Amino acid sequence: MLTKYPLMNKNLTSGSATVGNFSVQIIGAWISHRWFKLFLLCLSGYIFFHKDISISVGMNTAGRWGGAGMSSAEPVSLPAAPKEPRAAEPPKPVAGSGKKWQDRRANTFSNLTFVLSPDYGERKGLDPAIAKEKVQVCKDYVTRYAATAIKEMEVYGIPASITLAQGLLESNAGDSRLSVESNNHFGIKCRSKCRGCTCRNYTDDDIYDMFRVFESPWESFREHSKLIDSARYRHLKKLGSSNYKGWAYGLKKAGYATDKRYAEKLIQIIEFLELHEYDG
Repeated sequence: MLTKYPLMNKNLTSGSATVGNFSVQIIGAWISHRWFKLFLLCLSGYIFFHKDISISVGMNTAGRWGGAGMSSAEPVSLPAAPKEPRAAEPPKPVAGSGKKWQDRRANTFSNLTFVLSPDYGERKGLDPAIAKEKVQVCKDYVTRYAATAIKEMEVYGIPASITLAQGLLESNAGDSRLSVESNNHFGIKCRSKCRGCTCRNYTDDDIYDMFRVFESPWESFREHSKLIDSARYRHLKKLGSSNYKGWAYGLKKAGYATDKRYAEKLIQIIEFLELHEYDG
């Protein structure tokens, strides 16, 4: 029938093509605006019909999706929580190392104890390390001040051995409070006419028992030389600089110290530490 009207057939065919093209455009536009929803819908349907889907997630790699039947998917692994830092433990003491006597009775002994009585440690059953350390403190004192004592001997004629022995005995080898805080190594007291002197009290017995404060140990050594050069002790210079025994007994007789064994102690210190070698 259509062949009888060829023009109409042509128009109908053209109109059908136009309508078809228009429909395709509408459908394409609708899909382009709703593609994500369609994707989710399809995915949901797929998951519904394939419930054995598995998902593997790695912390250090991109997520990997596995389809149905992928039984070899890697398990989810999370990093272990960081451990809190532990406080550093003090090193364990090594057997036989260090000074074991520091925790004992070492501080109850004077530095001069084992110089004045060399066999004291053996008689009392003490650790030999105590005696050795105390004697070394005395030797270190001599090394430190020997040059100063020799200089004072050259200027004032006082044996260097006597100066060193008195300094060791009076200051406990430089560890006494008076020597540490005031640089006073000889127990020098303030004179009544001491102008510009700084003095300090170190005892509770007599508030007037004042001791000199020096800027340096050298000033203390020089003041000691001046004291020995005073009229009270000046006569000892006649003994010369090598007669340390005569000096020791002379100082005791002149009243330098109240200790009855002062002279014997000076001599023992000199001979044990061989201080007479500095007398020239």
